[in-house]
Amino acid sequence: MLPCVHCGESTLCQADQDPSEVFCCTGCLGAYQLIHGWGLDDFYALRDQMRKTNSARAAKESGRYEQFDSSEFLGASAPTNNADGTCSTELALQGLHCAACAWLIEKAAARQAGLLEARVKMHRHTVQLTFDRNRIKLSEIARFLDRLGYSLAPFNPDENEHYRRESRQHLVRIACAGFLAANAMWIAVALYAGEAATLAIEHRYFMTLVGTALGVLAVAGPGRTFLKGGLAAIRNRTPHMDLPIALGLTVGSLVGGWNAIRGSGQVYFDSLAVLVFLLLIGRWIQFRQQQRAASAVDLMLRITPRHCQLVQSDANTESAVHTVPVEMITPGDVILVDPGESAAADGVVCKGVSSVDRSLITGESLPVAVAVGDEVAAGVVNLSGPIHLTVTAVGKQSRIGRVMQSVEEATTEKTPIVAMADRIGGYFVCAVIVLAGITFGRWMFTDLATAASHATSLLIVACPCALALATPLAIAVGLGRAATAGVLVRDGEALGRLSKPGYMWLDKTGTLTEGKQRVTEVRGSSEALELAAVLEKTPKHPIARAIRAHAEQLGILSEEETAERVEVVDGGVIGVVGGHRLCVGNEALVTEHTVQYDPGLKEFASKLVAAGTSPVFIAVDAVVKCVLGVSDPLRPDAQSAISKLKQAGWKIGILSGDHPAIVAALARRVGLDQTECFGGLTPEDKLERIRGAQASDPDASVVMVGDGANDAAALAKADVGIALRGGAEVSLQAAPVFVANGKLASIPLLIQGSTATTRLIYLTFGISLLYNLIAVGLAICGVISPLIAAVLMPISSASVLAVTLAVRTFQTTVQE
Repeated sequence: MLPCVHCGESTLCQADQDPSEVFCCTGCLGAYQLIHGWGLDDFYALRDQMRKTNSARAAKESGRYEQFDSSEFLGASAPTNNADGTCSTELALQGLHCAACAWLIEKAAARQAGLLEARVKMHRHTVQLTFDRNRIKLSEIARFLDRLGYSLAPFNPDENEHYRRESRQHLVRIACAGFLAANAMWIAVALYAGEAATLAIEHRYFMTLVGTALGVLAVAGPGRTFLKGGLAAIRNRTPHMDLPIALGLTVGSLVGGWNAIRGSGQVYFDSLAVLVFLLLIGRWIQFRQQQRAASAVDLMLRITPRHCQLVQSDANTESAVHTVPVEMITPGDVILVDPGESAAADGVVCKGVSSVDRSLITGESLPVAVAVGDEVAAGVVNLSGPIHLTVTAVGKQSRIGRVMQSVEEATTEKTPIVAMADRIGGYFVCAVIVLAGITFGRWMFTDLATAASHATSLLIVACPCALALATPLAIAVGLGRAATAGVLVRDGEALGRLSKPGYMWLDKTGTLTEGKQRVTEVRGSSEALELAAVLEKTPKHPIARAIRAHAEQLGILSEEETAERVEVVDGGVIGVVGGHRLCVGNEALVTEHTVQYDPGLKEFASKLVAAGTSPVFIAVDAVVKCVLGVSDPLRPDAQSAISKLKQAGWKIGILSGDHPAIVAALARRVGLDQTECFGGLTPEDKLERIRGAQASDPDASVVMVGDGANDAAALAKADVGIALRGGAEVSLQAAPVFVANGKLASIPLLIQGSTATTRLIYLTFGISLLYNLIAVGLAICGVISPLIAAVLMPISSASVLAVTLAVRTFQTTVQE
C-alpha cells in the first residue's frame, strides 16, 4: 500500500503503481494539481523535512523522560507502593506560577487513564502523584505534563526543608505573640479607662491577673526564643544582644507577676507582650534575608542545563543518542552539544568543529572557534556546528562549580564592620547588665521591691532595640530610596563600604559596553552587504545577527531571497547567493578564499583593529567588496559615570576576559589609565586581582562592577559587588548591589547616597546613644519607673524614625 503524495495517508494502491500519481481522494489530487500548477513544489520538500525534524524532536523528548521509570534516577522521589495496589510519588514541578496552574494540572490529570490523582503543593512547587503502574508509566505522566508546559524533576524532601520548617515556626510564634499582645492591650485599655471610672477593686484585680497571665504567656511561649538565646549566652560566656532582652523580659515578668498577686505596684504586662511581638517580627525579617542567599549548587543548576545528550556507541561503531539527566553522566562519557545548546559539563572536543560563546565564563564578547582537542567548560553556548565532548568534570567539580564554591566561601567571610558591630554589641550588653546589677545593689538596702523596680526600669529603658534600630532604620530608608532610583541594595553593609573611596574594578562586556555585537562602521559595496545579510539568515552567530540587524535597519534585508548553499566554517560562513560565491568572516578565512581587495578596504580594516573594533570581511566571487566594523558599543553613560567616580576620589580600572587590545582601546576612549586596565583574564585571574587590591590597601574599599557569571567569585570576594541588569542570576546572588535600571549613571548616584546614608547612621546612632545615656542615668537614680521606661522605649525609637525620614539621602532620578 502506497502513501498519498499530498497528505501521506495510506491508500489502496499497490506497489506496482507509479508512486508520484498516488492519491487517497480527489481532494488531495486537486490540491496537488493547484500547488504544482503554481510552481510551489518545494512545499512537499519542506513538509518532508518538517516531518523528519518533528520525528527527531519527538524521539529526543521521549528519551528525556525514559529515566523517570528508573528508581536510581528518582532517588528519594521513587514511587512507593500503597495498600490498594497504587503508587505514589512527589516530584518537583517547574513552570508553576499561580493557582490557575495548579487547577489545570489537577483537572487535566483526571482525564489521563491510569493517573488517579495529581495534587499540587504550591508552597513547595511539587506535585503529589497517585497512579496505577499497570496502566501508565511515570515517564508517560512526565511527558503528559510536559505537553501542558510543566516539567518534572526528582525532588529531595530534605532539601531546604529546614528553611521551610524554621519559617513556619517563625510565623507561628508571630501569630501567637500578636494574639496575646492584642488581648493584653485590650485589657490594659480597659484597666486604664476603668481606673478613671472607679472600676470595682475585685474586677480590677481579676483583669490584672488575666492581663499578667497573657503577658507571661507571651514571654514564656513565643518569647522563649529570646530566653534560650540569653541562656546560651550565659552558658557560652559570650555577650549576646538576646541577653539584656531576656533579662528584661524575665525580671519584668517576675516583678509584674509579684505585683499582680499582691495587688499593688506596676504590672506592665501589655508592654511585655507587645515587645515580644515586635521583636519576633524583626527576627523573622532577618531570617528571610538570610534565606534569600541561595546555595552554590542551586546557583549552578540555574546556569547549566539539567539534561544532556549522552552518546553511546556499540561494537559496529554506530552511535545512539539518549537524553539523560546531568546527574547520570560521569567523566569519560561522550555528550553531544547541538547548536544553540549550552554544555552541561566540562569536556574536550572529540568530534566536530564549531564556534562557542564563552561570555558566561570568561566575559569574552566575541565567539571563539573550537575543534578537536579544545576544552569547553560547562555553561558555554555552542553557536554553529554540533560537537561531541568527552566529559572531564561534572557538577561541583566543573569550572563553573568551582566558581560557585568561591562565591559561597566569599559570602560567608565576616567583614571588619560586622566584627566591629559584634564587639560593640557585646560591650553594650555587658555594660547594661553591670549597670543593672549596680542599680539593684544601690537600692536593695532601701527596699527590695524598689531595687527590683529600678533594675527592671534600667533593663527595659536600655533595651538594645533603640540603639540597634538606628543603623538598620537609616539603612532601610536609604535602600528604599535607592530602589526608587533603580538601584537595589541587598546588603546594607555595602552602603558603609561605598561611602569611603577606594578601588573600583569594572568588567567590560555588558558593563561598560552594551553586551551585544553591532555593526558600527561600513566601507564598501552595499550590494555585497545585502548578499551577506541573505547568507547570514541561518547561522545563530552573534556577528550574523548583527549583520542581519544592520541590513534590516538600512532596508536592504531581502525576505524572499535565500542562500543556495550555506556552510559554517571556522572563522565565518561561505555559501552561494544569487549565483555569487560569498565568503563572510575574519581575515584568515577570506585570505584563504580571496585573490584581491577593492581599493582602500585593507587599510580600513587595519584602522578598525587599531581602534579596538573587529573587522568582518565580505568577499564576493573571490574579491573583498565590503568591510564591516563590528564591536560591542560603549554604553552612552559610561564616560560621564567614570568621570564622576574619579572626581569622587575612586581609582578606576578594568578587569575583562576580552582581548587586551580591545580593552586598551576602550580604556583610551573613557579616559582611564591603561596600566590599570587588564584583558584576557579568567574568573580566577579577576579574583586574584581583587585579593591583591585588598591586600595592598586593607583600609580602602574594593568594589567590583560586573555583568556575568564569570564575575560571580570576584563580585562576592570584593568588599562590595555591583551587578548590572542582564548579568547571570548567579552574579545577582553574589553581589549585594543590583542596578536594576542597567545604567552606569546610577553608580555615582549610589556612591553619593551611600555617603549621605552613612552620615545619617552616625546622626541617628548619636541620638540613640544620647537617649540611652540620659535614660540609664535616670533609671539608676530611680527617677523613672518601669511603666515610664516602657513608654520611653518606643518614644526613643519614634524619634530615630522621625529624623531618618526627614533627612534626604538618595536622589530618585538618574541624570546621565
